[in-house]
Amino acid sequence: MKLLHLDTPSQLEAIKTFFASSWPADAHIRSTVESIIREVREKGDSACLEYIRKFDGLSISAHELEVSQDELAQAVHSVSPELLRALHFAAENIRQFHEKQRLSDWQILRPGVRLQERVIPIERVGVYVPGGRARYPSTVLMTVIPARIAGVRDIIMVSPPDRETGAIAAELLAAAQIAGVDRIFKIGGAQAVAALAFGTESIPAVDKIVGPGNAYVAEAKRQLFGTVGIDMIAGPTELAVLTDGSASPLWIVQDLFAQMEHDPMTRTMVVSTEKEVLEQIQQIALQEMESKPRSQILQQAWDQATLLVQAAHLDLAVEAVNTFAPEHLQLFLHEPHRVLPGIRNAAAIFIGPFSPAALGDYVAGPNHTLPTGGCARYASALGVYDFVKIQHIVEYDAEACRREGAAAEILAEQEQLFNHALSLAIRHHQQK
Repeated sequence: MKLLHLDTPSQLEAIKTFFASSWPADAHIRSTVESIIREVREKGDSACLEYIRKFDGLSISAHELEVSQDELAQAVHSVSPELLRALHFAAENIRQFHEKQRLSDWQILRPGVRLQERVIPIERVGVYVPGGRARYPSTVLMTVIPARIAGVRDIIMVSPPDRETGAIAAELLAAAQIAGVDRIFKIGGAQAVAALAFGTESIPAVDKIVGPGNAYVAEAKRQLFGTVGIDMIAGPTELAVLTDGSASPLWIVQDLFAQMEHDPMTRTMVVSTEKEVLEQIQQIALQEMESKPRSQILQQAWDQATLLVQAAHLDLAVEAVNTFAPEHLQLFLHEPHRVLPGIRNAAAIFIGPFSPAALGDYVAGPNHTLPTGGCARYASALGVYDFVKIQHIVEYDAEACRREGAAAEILAEQEQLFNHALSLAIRHHQQK
């Protein structure tokens, strides 16, 4: 943990410096992923099965890769009624929010000209869902429901099987059924990403891959971008808190812990104009940490990637947030809506003491798949718009081509693209 005093905007660069250790893949991860991708591309199912044996300790056949309808039904039946109700509740809120993101076709008409924009769903999408110890049925809902609303025809889910049972966790399968997944395969890691990108004898190739994963999954998505579309390269989760002391320091600390427990590399920052508030937060964090679940992870995140910032005034505090560009931002202020217009860089904002980021992670409705690593400067949460393509249509009649083509000719000649100009001129002079 580091304490930073901000008196002038010139000192904001120190925030970037502190969080500069982004999450680049190291050479070992990079070369390992390259090898996995090559093997899966060349050998298909046999490579996938070998990596499942190597990394998951399971020997399965090709026909066991896909989750059967019986397996799915049994898994859903085994989930507690309370969890099923919670999943259905979250799914309905997520649907309601994402329904508002639907894009529609439109057109512009000028004399002799029709210009259209068509919204076309991506045909087949792959959803990567972490497994093992990190079982997040909420991720299934957050990735699949927007794709289904967008009109994606085929949604293929991959998730690593449990080392002991050889099955995908029941809660993930229940979420998949609720969200509307079409097919599910028991495979994870970089090999799953490669299988989705190229296709194998059993696993169909997709047009885009979405969903979080470990460093190997992220590196596989990075290397395969272009062969297949991706949503983003996800790094460690992030939370910034901007507070004036109007909320309980204990609540703030627990909100920090809630994000830290994901990963010892979690990045957190608390910004305040009040030194006493920051001192309270630091004291409470150190007192509470050892008694909390996953305390070792919390301690590592606190020591390595937590920054407390005392800003000379509120405007500078806001700029500290913009400099960090966090995945999550919580505003604990007497008048949070006064600063809201000034916050340009934050993927998701939670206003007031009763709007913790944990609500957004599960049931609020907005997507929890968010840009990290400062990407909130230019990127947005996963949404329906990530599962469609925009197609432009241009239609001119002869008179409109002559009328507007004259300006196009001038521009083409200016750029010395003379065949462009001739493409227009031939229509002006040889119209039938």
